[in-house]
Amino acid sequence: MRDYTFISGARFSVCNIFRSLRFDVDRLDMNWVDGEKPAFSRGLRIVDHDENNTVTVDGEEADNLVFSLAHIFNKEDMGEAFRNAVDEYLTYAITNRAYLVTDHKKDADGKAETLESVLH
Repeated sequence: MRDYTFISGARFSVCNIFRSLRFDVDRLDMNWVDGEKPAFSRGLRIVDHDENNTVTVDGEEADNLVFSLAHIFNKEDMGEAFRNAVDEYLTYAITNRAYLVTDHKKDADGKAETLESVLH
């Protein structure tokens, strides 16, 4: 796997911060020399290998994604339970563009529709 990618003609270095069977979450950093700072210069990329989908996030969305991954890491035992919880979270987050795990919807009884073991 190469350690760089191109977005809108600019070269970004790639640093993988999470890998599961379905998803990769990478940190993207760009170095520029001349001209103005581009609109997207630093953020995260989520690669969904099952759906062949790639999403880039920056700013508050990237902060929420990192917080949520740390939150799930602290709530789940390592191993399969953690990976399953993260896969479930990322599937919901990409579909609904809701990267803060504590904002995920609850059903009529107040229980989380996704990630119940993580949120409660």
